Amino acid sequence: MIKPHLTFLIIRPLTGLLKLLEITAVSWGLVIGMYIPVSSNPVIDISIRPDSLTVGDKFLYINEIEIPEGMEIRPVPPGDQLGDATVISGIERLKEPLENKASYACTLAVYKTGDFEIPSFTFAVTDSSGNTEEITGNSYNLTVYTVLPPDTSSAVTGDIADIREPYRIPGPVWPYIVIPIALALLIFGAYKLYNRAQREQAIPQVPPRPPWEIAFESLDSLKSDHHYDFGRIKQYYFELSLIVREYLERRYEFPAVEQTTYELESGGRVKIVGDEFRNKLFEFFNRADMAKFAKGKPPRHDADSDLALAYELVRETIPVIKESEYKESKSMEPVA
Repeated sequence: MIKPHLTFLIIRPLTGLLKLLEITAVSWGLVIGMYIPVSSNPVIDISIRPDSLTVGDKFLYINEIEIPEGMEIRPVPPGDQLGDATVISGIERLKEPLENKASYACTLAVYKTGDFEIPSFTFAVTDSSGNTEEITGNSYNLTVYTVLPPDTSSAVTGDIADIREPYRIPGPVWPYIVIPIALALLIFGAYKLYNRAQREQAIPQVPPRPPWEIAFESLDSLKSDHHYDFGRIKQYYFELSLIVREYLERRYEFPAVEQTTYELESGGRVKIVGDEFRNKLFEFFNRADMAKFAKGKPPRHDADSDLALAYELVRETIPVIKESEYKESKSMEPVA
């Protein structure tokens, strides 16, 4: 049994020392916790659209990141280059796939062939205490293929052939200068004489580009801009509707761009396709008007089907040369 005076001399100081150590440990824990960075790094999943690329193709580079509870995440602008890829557009936020995730994307392009590692976006993660840490995910491996024909040596190696050495001109240089100038003067004089003789003849005009070529080119450009992926639904339908109207105006020579959808439908000028296709076409025009003027937001499958409908309209209305017209045009060709 411990005597009272020993309890006062031994146990009381020992108890006080233990409490002091406990308070010190808690204080250090709080201090260290204030300076510990974000310990749980969010996971970054990377994907691209399209997944098959050739040199110079623009593609959508998508980074999907988890959002831990109580944290704020924002992407850091990548600059002009992201690894070996050239940045075409800035980072924009896509629609939320899930409540606890965010998707960010930008448009990139790679101007050489081979296998590349494209780094992920850098994200600034801020916790509830205001501490900010920059994180990055794993790099994305992609292959860029050549556009050269498969039977060339450079297509097999994936490299571009080097240029030849400069050719050294033998002898004095002045004949190589005087002779071309003399030939140029002779050609110019002959041209002036010929032009004088043919002055009364009309200058042939360069035929305009076919409207279907212009329409296909515009639709391909619209498809590569990924307006719907970035939430630019109004701009997407404005451009798609304008492309279709301009094609109808050029192809059938009536002011389709200036007319309203009601005027187009009631005017009876659009009789170029069957009734079923015509009904689909005006359903698209009405849907585009809702998106442009009434803040309508058609779903993704309607946007994709409207783009496919525009392609089908152009394909189905390309003129076909009849056999009789072909024979007549061949008979009018000059005999050599």
